[in-house]
Amino acid sequence: MTTYYKKEIMAININKVYKSVLSILNKEQRGYLTPSEYNNLARQAQLELLDKLFYDYNKFLNIEKAGRVNDALADIPVKIQEQIDPFYASSDITLTNGVGTLPTDVYKVIDITISNETIEVEKIDKNRLPYLKSSPLTKPSSSFPVYYQRATDIVVEPIRTDYLAGTTTNLGNPNIKYIKVPADPRWGYTTNSTYGTQTYDSTAYVAQTDTQGSTDFTLHPSQETELIISILAYTGFIIKDPNVVQQAVSLNQGAQMAKQQQ
Repeated sequence: MTTYYKKEIMAININKVYKSVLSILNKEQRGYLTPSEYNNLARQAQLELLDKLFYDYNKFLNIEKAGRVNDALADIPVKIQEQIDPFYASSDITLTNGVGTLPTDVYKVIDITISNETIEVEKIDKNRLPYLKSSPLTKPSSSFPVYYQRATDIVVEPIRTDYLAGTTTNLGNPNIKYIKVPADPRWGYTTNSTYGTQTYDSTAYVAQTDTQGSTDFTLHPSQETELIISILAYTGFIIKDPNVVQQAVSLNQGAQMAKQQQ
């Protein structure tokens, strides 16, 4: 069972990344990326990095459980926890006949617990349940409960059934820790009616608007370089040296500071 300490983290600015991507594409004569194209690639890149992060997280947990953690790996949990923290969420689930509806924003389940988070519910494949229930040694119990996941809900075993009374008793309402679906990143803008130029709109995006309003990335700031490399890869431009990205970010930051001082 994993303990989390959630803290507020500054998001990666959508405009900063867009400027860096455009700067690199322009320098390499790779053409222009429209706001619509950028927003689509930004969404794909964020989900790709989130999948990779969740994979790395589970990989380390497996190493930890196998007792193969050494000094070189000692700092990985902290780094991964910091990066996964912006996506972390927790919620209680109400069971009815052993079935509980998942929160609508679940992307990946981390773990599920019951009894005030003192007992972890093991995730299993649905097809494995009859096998487990066939033996007293492996049969799910209040001390060793299991669950399997469906599209929008979970099924928890065991369920105690009183056939005479026609009632069932659940183990208790579980608590779920999960990775939530991130908001789609969006570079919003206003358009000059005379010249047709597009200007970044930093106000928060409202669903009813067309092009106005923006949404920053949910990713941790430490993933900014990796994010830019991923977006560029989706355009067909592969960067092997991260310094190229860092130089572009620094140049854009310098230009922005100079503009503010004018």
